[in-house]
Amino acid sequence: MSVDPTLFDRFATEYDRFVSLQPGQNTAWLEGLGLRGERAIDVGCGSGHAVEFLADHFDSVLGVDLSEPMIGIAQDKRSRPNVEYRVADVFDLAEDGFDLVYSHTMMHHLPDYRAGLRQLKDLVRPGGTVAVVDNVCDLYPTPPRRAYTWGARLGFPKEIRRLGLRDAWFELRFWHSKPWLEHLLSDVYLSRAQFRETYDSIFPGARYDDLGFALAMHWTAPTRAGQLRSAD
Repeated sequence: MSVDPTLFDRFATEYDRFVSLQPGQNTAWLEGLGLRGERAIDVGCGSGHAVEFLADHFDSVLGVDLSEPMIGIAQDKRSRPNVEYRVADVFDLAEDGFDLVYSHTMMHHLPDYRAGLRQLKDLVRPGGTVAVVDNVCDLYPTPPRRAYTWGARLGFPKEIRRLGLRDAWFELRFWHSKPWLEHLLSDVYLSRAQFRETYDSIFPGARYDDLGFALAMHWTAPTRAGQLRSAD
């Protein structure tokens, strides 16, 4: 099974602008990990915001996403000599040996969450890092419409001060747009407890950070020497 490839196609351009108005949203936590290496992959890369950041810290970066319009925007706006973008399903990826496997707010879109996590684990090299951020909600699996629209309205004056009226107005309208709300109201999130339980079952010894709207997990894959010692 795979995710609907048209999920973000209806609002790819607007979504790219929306993310651009929130610099660091896809990368601030990742930047704090201070990771460097040869190869990184961003699974569910969208229009390439995190890939652009990773390209400054890794020799080569692969960004994959199911949405062809999103990948097209990424190629047009965030290409680098050491970056490859690809329209692909995470379950079809055959590569492995990545120093970093990263995914931001993508996992809840998968039809089989645990299988997706196992796939990410299969992509990382021994000693490499899997880093995942995903939305969580303790009150209900799918937050109601008002959770988004009321928050956007309440935050509108602050966003005017931060962005100026034009961009703040775009942001407010995007929060209220029918395609975006239909997407949000189709999401199903884990609670914090479910998130930790699920990730601990796949990534024993993982470390967590609470980002408010999401939980972030990073895990270092055992080295081969470590695996051999564990087997003994």
